[in-house]
Amino acid sequence: MIVPETEHSIVNRHGDVLYSTVTTPLQSADGGLPLLLLLHGFKGFRNYSFIPWLSQFAAHAGAIAVRMCFSLNGMKNTSWLVQATDDFARNTISRECDDVADLVDALCHHEEFANLRRVWNGKISVLGHSRGGGIAMIASSELLKTHQEQLHHVAVWNSVGTWTRWTPRQAATWKGAGTFEMQNQRTLQTLNMHSTYLVDIEENAPRLDLVTASSALSGKLRYVHAQHDLTVPLREIELLAQASRTEDSITIIGNTTHTFGMEHPVSRITRGFADAIEATFPWVVR
Repeated sequence: MIVPETEHSIVNRHGDVLYSTVTTPLQSADGGLPLLLLLHGFKGFRNYSFIPWLSQFAAHAGAIAVRMCFSLNGMKNTSWLVQATDDFARNTISRECDDVADLVDALCHHEEFANLRRVWNGKISVLGHSRGGGIAMIASSELLKTHQEQLHHVAVWNSVGTWTRWTPRQAATWKGAGTFEMQNQRTLQTLNMHSTYLVDIEENAPRLDLVTASSALSGKLRYVHAQHDLTVPLREIELLAQASRTEDSITIIGNTTHTFGMEHPVSRITRGFADAIEATFPWVVR
């Protein structure tokens, strides 16, 4: 049975729109449901591939699922092409972390989510995929400072273990040009990323340190990673887990890839996706 969903939008601290979708279980006791916040990865959006399916699964498991689009993902609430290429170009890691904080604040206080709060028990778990996994770790470590009693668990699927994905020479070239041109294989669009993305990571290194964030989340954090992930190799997250002393939190999903074999649009449910769900639920929302 498909669980009905509602669409929402708020304006963040920077004046940009945050779009989200809420999936609420059909059988819900007032004030008794946990909440799972879902974060998409690089070049993604909230309706990408398995994310709506994950929302439905979470609702059937007894949790409110909230999936969001980062405000500068460029999609403008669409489901295919990057519409606002200038937004995509000026996006940064810090802005995505701000987006999470602003949405959580809205969930707790904004009139837009008043109906949600009637069935929510106040507990928040976060699940992020790929770059969204890194955002989940940073944003959740910050939630420990502002919403410590509410933050429950954090799961990261095929998460990045470092933000630095370029050589020093490539970084210098990027800064010199002011922008970096890339191909979006899904949409076949040529997109730009301004060097402010790189500068943000350098200038806000203490805030965006993944080792510090994952260490702070020890006991609340679980890594779920594909054995044959070619986009973010398993070794990358193993090194992060070793550095933050959270190695015991790694679950390896065998014989699958970065999206657990799931396509966009979804044509079938894969064994890898089912295994990732089994490794994550009910721990993440119990």
